[in-house]
This record gives sequence, structure tokens and C-alpha cells, in this order.
Amino acid sequence: MKPWKIGASYAVAISHDGRLLATLARDVFIWDLALRSKTVRAHPFSHPSDAAFSPDQRNMAVKSTSGQIVVLDAQSGQTVVDFKNAADGEGSNLQYSPCGSYIVDGTWSGLLSVRRASSGTREFVQDFGEMIRSVHGCEDGKHWVIAHGAKATPDDGPPCNYFSVWRWPFGSETCRILPERIAFSRSSALSPDGALLAVVHGAPPDTLSVFRIEDGACVGLVSIQSGGTGHALSWSKDGRLVASVQDQNIVFFTWPGLAKTHQLALSYPSDVAFSPRGDLLAIGSWQVGWVLSAHTLTTTTLPQKPRRPSGD
Repeated sequence: MKPWKIGASYAVAISHDGRLLATLARDVFIWDLALRSKTVRAHPFSHPSDAAFSPDQRNMAVKSTSGQIVVLDAQSGQTVVDFKNAADGEGSNLQYSPCGSYIVDGTWSGLLSVRRASSGTREFVQDFGEMIRSVHGCEDGKHWVIAHGAKATPDDGPPCNYFSVWRWPFGSETCRILPERIAFSRSSALSPDGALLAVVHGAPPDTLSVFRIEDGACVGLVSIQSGGTGHALSWSKDGRLVASVQDQNIVFFTWPGLAKTHQLALSYPSDVAFSPRGDLLAIGSWQVGWVLSAHTLTTTTLPQKPRRPSGD
């Protein structure tokens, strides 16, 4: 399959059946991947930053950089539910529960919430008093990992992030803390089976590490070169590849071992997502994003749009 353009896209998300793609820029777009065409354009609010499809693909939840959440109809783009939660402030990504009835997200002020997707009503909330950086659910939705941004004091050095592990449905008794503390954590991604967590962290040069969820042990690491447009990570459907957004490149590593297999040169990369079917890869870029075949990565070269000169 020849790669095809999806325009500027700061974040990308693919539906659970692999049929739909969401791209976020100034507006929210939904694409039909088989037709390679946009089917929805919506502008629920300014600065959309993250999106997640419901398990039945009927709806899509969208969150803004200021923390607002709405649920859109995935066929029409119309707002189905407005959570009216502007008071929450900035926060993490969001994700649907396995049943589709709830949406999980966190705030930078420390609230971890489970809300009814049909109303935005909180059914579970826990205040950690420190930043919730991201929420991750495995493929079957039974196991979750929450990334916490711990606060630092002048005496104990830089903030060291940590991760809590949860079972669905959430409750205080289901949470345990992984022993590893990670300084300068930038992004993380849970493997489809929920067994491994990939994390980009450290001061430049950055490190991509993989931790085992069972006991928190680091089972692989490699030095990487992050860029200024994001540090996103994504696991392939079979868990055998990790895609990493780096400086002007998307770099692919095998698992186990984290051997570099291929890289795609791309200006201003921002996000990357494998399709649930494992056949496609969506790549976001602040300039021009792409959809391409995941089966031909090692032979694919993306066309490059000339970069504007910086001036004299």
C-alpha cells in the first residue's frame, strides 16, 4: 500500500475495529481507512489534544489541552455529551472502559476519575495530590497502568515519576505501586497484553526502557534521540515492535531486545499508532501526517515536504 497523507495531526487514534482514524489539529477529523477519506470534521472546542473511540465505534471521546471532555457521534461529529468539566484543568489522555460505559482520565492537579460516558458523572475518583500524566488500559481492558508525576522538593532532586497498577473495575484495594522511580519521564505505553510498559525518560540523550508489570523490573533499554515535537510511543498489535517518535524520525525497535529495525524520516513527528488489526500505521506530524502499511515498514520511505528556510 502506498502511504497517503492525513494532513497536520498532533495526535492520532484508531478505532477498535480498525475502520476509523481520528486526527487532531485545529479541528477533529475522522477518516474511513478503507476509503482513505474524511467522513467527519468537528470543532467541539479549541485545542483538542487527545481522543479515544468507544469499543463499539459509535462514539469518540475528545479532550482539550485545558481538560474539557466531550463525546462525539463518530458518524456525524455532533456532540452527544458535554462533560462541562472546565474546572478540572489540564490533564492526561483519556480512555474508555472495556464495556464502553465509562471514561477514565486524570488531571495534572492529581485527580484520577472514572466517569459515565453518557453523562460525565464521576463514579470513582481518587486524589493523589500530584500530576496524573497518563492512563493506559491493556487490550482487554482488565489491567490498567497510571503514570504519576511526583512532586519534588529542593532537597530531593528532580521529580521522579512512578506507576500504579490497577484491575478493572477501579477501587482503592486494586491498586499497587511499581517499585521503580523514573526521573524526567516523558511518555509511556502499555503493551497490548498488559505485561510490559515502555517509557521514554532521562535527560538528553533520552532512554527508552521496558519494565515488566509483574514485578517492575527493567527488562530492556536503549538510548534514543528525542525531538521537540513529542516523545510518543506505540506497541504493535502482536507486541513485537515498539514505535518511538524521535528527532525528525519515527524509529522502530523489536521486542524482545530493542534492536533497531527501521526508521522513517519525517519532519515534526508528533504521534504514532498501530491499528488493532496490525495492518496499518498512522503517523501524526505537525506538518504532514501519513497512513501506511505496517507490513512494509522496512521498505517504506515517506515523501518529504521541503522545510522552510529559517531566514538570515
